[in-house]
Amino acid sequence: MSYNNMIMAEDPQAVMKLKENISSLENRQEYMQKVNDFYKEHGTVQGCSDISHETALELDKRVNENQSTPYPGKFFKDNYAEINRMKSNIERLETRKETLFKSWQFRGGKAVVNLANNRLQLMFKEKPDEEMRNALKQNGFKWAPTQKAWQRPLDYKTMAAADRIDFIKPINGIKPSELQPKQQKRNVPER
Repeated sequence: MSYNNMIMAEDPQAVMKLKENISSLENRQEYMQKVNDFYKEHGTVQGCSDISHETALELDKRVNENQSTPYPGKFFKDNYAEINRMKSNIERLETRKETLFKSWQFRGGKAVVNLANNRLQLMFKEKPDEEMRNALKQNGFKWAPTQKAWQRPLDYKTMAAADRIDFIKPINGIKPSELQPKQQKRNVPER
C-alpha cells in the first residue's frame, strides 16, 4: 500500500478507496502481531513464514540494538490511529456530504482536498517564485516533496489562511472559504 495515494473528497470512489486502505492497514496490524508473537516464542524472527531472510535479519538487528520486540507498541498505535482517521473520513463522506471541503482551480494550479492525508494541497504548474513561497510559508503551508505539493492540515483555519493568499484564489474570484461548507456552530451555553 502506498501511503501517498491521493483520495479526493469529490471522487465517487473515495469511500471504496478508503476502505481498501483500511483493509491494508488492518492486514499490516495482523502481520506485525504475527511477527511479534513468533519472536516472543522463538527469540528470533528467522523462520517466520512470509518474511524474507533479509527482513528477518533486519528485525532481529533492531531488537538487539534498541527495541523490545520487532514491532514495538508505537507501530501498532500509529497504525491504529491511521485506521481510525480513515474511518472518520468515511463517516463524514457517507453521512455528511455537505460538510466536506471542496477543491478549486486557481491561475497556475489547483488546490486539492486530499482525504487520505487529511491535507489541503496546493499544486502549481510551475515552481512558485520566492515571494510566493514566502507567502505560503507565512500562512502555514509546507513543501511536501513526496506529494509534490504545498500542504497544510485540512480544517477551517487552513481555509482562512488560503483566503489571505491572493494567488491561490479560485478562478471565479471568490474566497476559498466561500466555496466551503459553513462551519457548524457548537452548542455553547450563554454566559
